[in-house]
Amino acid sequence: MRNDVRWSRCPLCDFLRISYIGGIAYEKPTQFSSILVHLENDPELWRCENCHSSFVQNVLPPGIARELYSQGDSTNRWSTVTFEQHKTPEIVAELSQILGEGKQHLDVGCSGGSLLDFSKKRGSSTVGVDYSSITREHLESKGHAWVPSLESLGGQGFDIITAFDLIEHLYDVRGFLQECCHLLRPGGRLVMLTGNIDCQSARIAREHWWYLSYPEHIVFPSRVFFERLTNFKLEKWIPTYASSGYRHPLYRLRLLLGFLKRKVQGKKYTGLPSWVPDHSLIFLTKANV
Repeated sequence: MRNDVRWSRCPLCDFLRISYIGGIAYEKPTQFSSILVHLENDPELWRCENCHSSFVQNVLPPGIARELYSQGDSTNRWSTVTFEQHKTPEIVAELSQILGEGKQHLDVGCSGGSLLDFSKKRGSSTVGVDYSSITREHLESKGHAWVPSLESLGGQGFDIITAFDLIEHLYDVRGFLQECCHLLRPGGRLVMLTGNIDCQSARIAREHWWYLSYPEHIVFPSRVFFERLTNFKLEKWIPTYASSGYRHPLYRLRLLLGFLKRKVQGKKYTGLPSWVPDHSLIFLTKANV
């Protein structure tokens, strides 16, 4: 499958000066969402000299990526573990403060709907967005509305939009943020969870960082990028982990032993174990413009 699509400018801030960091090693074949693909060209990690965000060159064309997402079946990833069991205490605490009775909540890239379950239990009205139609019956059986895209929502207003493990997949981050701003009510919040490529472990690992091993992960916005937005105000930037499991002592011990084994074998550090949180929980508030 051809993946020679390249950006000559930063896909986040459109700045011309971008610098090469290194080549990324995917498995061959590699899994894109839940579908195995064979990529002809090797991916590369680049960094913008203006907003300090990073992104991947040699990616799949947006149309092909969307088709793969729509054909994918993430049902094997759905778990009986609840959102509050899976996510870290700080993530659960922060969302508990803003989700509740009467809130209109939209979750983009909702997959199995565990975040929507968490929200609905607190009284929110819930809608999930996911390209895969396979999720529709699953979500609706739990009382959530489902739509295939943001465009299909029209002008409906939401108090809260969440996008967990999503923004790193997007070809048009600025367009996504603009659409979210349009859908949010005045003072509404956009809450995102994504890997932080500027955390200590990622800076050490560079192009070998574990979060880059997924071909779906193509853009990594920096804090500077979010601080410069005009349609949103950066309210909170909270360091955290993708899941509570990364904080468990036995899991961290296993990671440490794996790290020592890799070091003995002369293999590169992948960012695991991470001595500091390697994700960010990001709160953006719709600006009054």
